[in-house]
Amino acid sequence: MYNEAQELNICDLNEHVLEHIFHYLPLRDLDRAVQVCKKFYTTINSYIFARQSATLLLTGHQQNSQINRSVSRSDRNLNDFSYRKRIHLFDNWRYGRYCESHMFNHRMIYFSHIVLEKRWLYMTHRGQLRAHERVKKDYMLKNRASWTIGKEKDPDISWIAKKRQILFGGRTDGTCFVQDHSHHCYSRQRLEDDVITSVDFEGDVYICSTKSKCTSFWRGSINYGDCELELMRRLDEPYQTIKLSPDDGSKLAVGKYHDRSNGALRIIDVERGTTSRLESPTKAVYQLLWRDYNTILTGNFDTTMRMVDIRTSSDAAVWTDPYDASVYCLDYDGAYAVLCGMKYHFRVNLYDLRVPKRCIQMYFPSNKFSQYSPVHSVAADSSQLFIITDNNLRILNFDVHGKETKDYTWDLNKWLY
Repeated sequence: MYNEAQELNICDLNEHVLEHIFHYLPLRDLDRAVQVCKKFYTTINSYIFARQSATLLLTGHQQNSQINRSVSRSDRNLNDFSYRKRIHLFDNWRYGRYCESHMFNHRMIYFSHIVLEKRWLYMTHRGQLRAHERVKKDYMLKNRASWTIGKEKDPDISWIAKKRQILFGGRTDGTCFVQDHSHHCYSRQRLEDDVITSVDFEGDVYICSTKSKCTSFWRGSINYGDCELELMRRLDEPYQTIKLSPDDGSKLAVGKYHDRSNGALRIIDVERGTTSRLESPTKAVYQLLWRDYNTILTGNFDTTMRMVDIRTSSDAAVWTDPYDASVYCLDYDGAYAVLCGMKYHFRVNLYDLRVPKRCIQMYFPSNKFSQYSPVHSVAADSSQLFIITDNNLRILNFDVHGKETKDYTWDLNKWLY
């Protein structure tokens, strides 16, 4: 006899059974199912969307290690995105759907350097460093800087590094500046008689390298409200790019602007000052980043982006640009995505470290003002890409709906080997 009291509804199933059922639904059906009831919404969001979005490029939220937490680009997001929103954002990154904005246009050609944070974009403008507050409306910036360092007529700022509340910058006349917000102090000091090409610091150790002379190590201390730098060591070898390792800065990765013997990438022991050459065959390294304690990412003159393991002193993987352009700058999302600013046509390439040898997507901003500008500096969060060209800052916003698809991957398959 039929017992009406024993009739089951799908909502009576537990979350593990529902999860198994929802696992077979396509995304469009999941979007409908979340609207059925609160239980469906909780199950799909917590078990399906959370898993699907965990390891996505640029929008993922699952970190693999402590080191990745220290460089996670999720910390740059102005807004907190839901799991479903992250999937939508990645879909736009993958297929090139975005809207473009131009800011700070200037006719004179020069390049800037940017550092991106959750609430601020720090941007050099000739001899001045500007802090622009990010606003939630359209994820844009305030045109007027909230505060500045220096003046436009000062010697150009060639590189800046920011950690916690300290900003360290080098200029083309060999001077540097240190801005420590935690101690409310600012100081400027001449370090070298040459153009400073790159700077970095960790704790009280400050390092700068010049265009043609040397790399110097300095000890910083605060006296009477000023940050004073005292010379520790000077190495008679200049480098184009330098970066301290994330393990409290015990190693310094450096890249030469030109090396005839194809040994441009090297490691310096900060404590002893000894230099060792890595067997990554490249003549010039334009920028490098630490992926983790043992791995370095490099952008090179020879049109490659390389992942180098310092334990084996060799390349772990190599990605070659399909159109033979040098890699000028890099940005890393802390997990799997690397954005490379290229030499021509203000192009940015997106790479997945899990996918060997191929480019995931390319972004070509409009050719207003110039058709050939390199990308001098690049930074991104989960929804926006900031691109520095010869003449302006370009912002690609991927938090959009209904935008034209600009997918260049159809032409990339022939480059696979």
